[in-house]
Amino acid sequence: MAGYTPTMAPSAAMPPPTKAPFKEPSRPTQELPKVEAAPEDGIPRKRINSPHDMETFTQSKLCQQLVSFISELAEAAKGLPITQARRENASALVRAMAGMLDEMERWVDDIPPLAQPMRFGNKAFRQWHERLCERSESLLLDVLSKASLPDTVQVPVLAAELSHYLRGAFGDEMRIDYGTGHEVAFLAILFILGARGLLPRTDAADAVLVVFSNYIRVMRRLQKAYVLEPAGSHGVWGLDDYHHLPFLFGAAQLRGHEEEVPTGQVYKDQIIREYADQFMYVDAIREVMLAKKGAPFHETSPMLWDISSVPDWHKTQIGLVKMFTAEVLGKYPVIQHFLFGASIPWPGGQPKQVAEAKS
Repeated sequence: MAGYTPTMAPSAAMPPPTKAPFKEPSRPTQELPKVEAAPEDGIPRKRINSPHDMETFTQSKLCQQLVSFISELAEAAKGLPITQARRENASALVRAMAGMLDEMERWVDDIPPLAQPMRFGNKAFRQWHERLCERSESLLLDVLSKASLPDTVQVPVLAAELSHYLRGAFGDEMRIDYGTGHEVAFLAILFILGARGLLPRTDAADAVLVVFSNYIRVMRRLQKAYVLEPAGSHGVWGLDDYHHLPFLFGAAQLRGHEEEVPTGQVYKDQIIREYADQFMYVDAIREVMLAKKGAPFHETSPMLWDISSVPDWHKTQIGLVKMFTAEVLGKYPVIQHFLFGASIPWPGGQPKQVAEAKS
């Protein structure tokens, strides 16, 4: 996907997962093609269980469309800082999603960490996650009530579908950990809203700079309050211990700002003080520096140190898209728990046991 620049047709809905990315007609697609569903009738479920399943996914048009969707969002955020005015002027749907995330952050005040001896994994997170599971559908019903809905969208059905991704976007309640696989679950919510015609291209920048940035803010709070363990081998699947997309979208934000924020100076104290609240990449570096005090940046974060040698932010963004494709979507330990359902159909057809039951 190197060098790919999506077209930006402001009046068009974001592409459904069954269409070629960003090549749909100017008016929103009215109906997604029908797919054969498992007995649960489209309830999102895990489908990647083997190397063959992994190959089916990574070689599919769906995987390409996820990458293209990320590129579209990044292009929309190009050169733009995060500001309070952006949220205030956003669409009703975007403001509702930000408000939902604000409410979820307030739950941390209601459910303080427990006093316990372990370094990682405060068990109070299980109470927080239980509340998420209990309230996810009602939260999403409220969000969807603020959107301009195509006639084909059934709000309770869509809220129920999205709730599976929302529950999986904030970490694992049993392991009390978090990683890039959970981050992809939140991305899937935005992807589905675009696919269903609720999130138009005119909202693409705000999807990054308001919604996704607020999601990252909530995740930082959860990671610190409940000491979530990095999923995998202590962050091996993320650029920092947890994330990838804040760096990718943050690099897009910094395009054209090379004089104020040179790639090779992004970890400097003055840059962090002046720009961390406006640009996700700098904010992510700030979090790394806070978490790993006392050692040089090149020792604590060798991959980020290597990336800082890339001469400009556009090339950095392109490289991070490639890395996301290979190291997140392309890695079984990360993507094996991704869910497939009505809006994100499994590209490999029916599971074998379902096909046998119907024959």
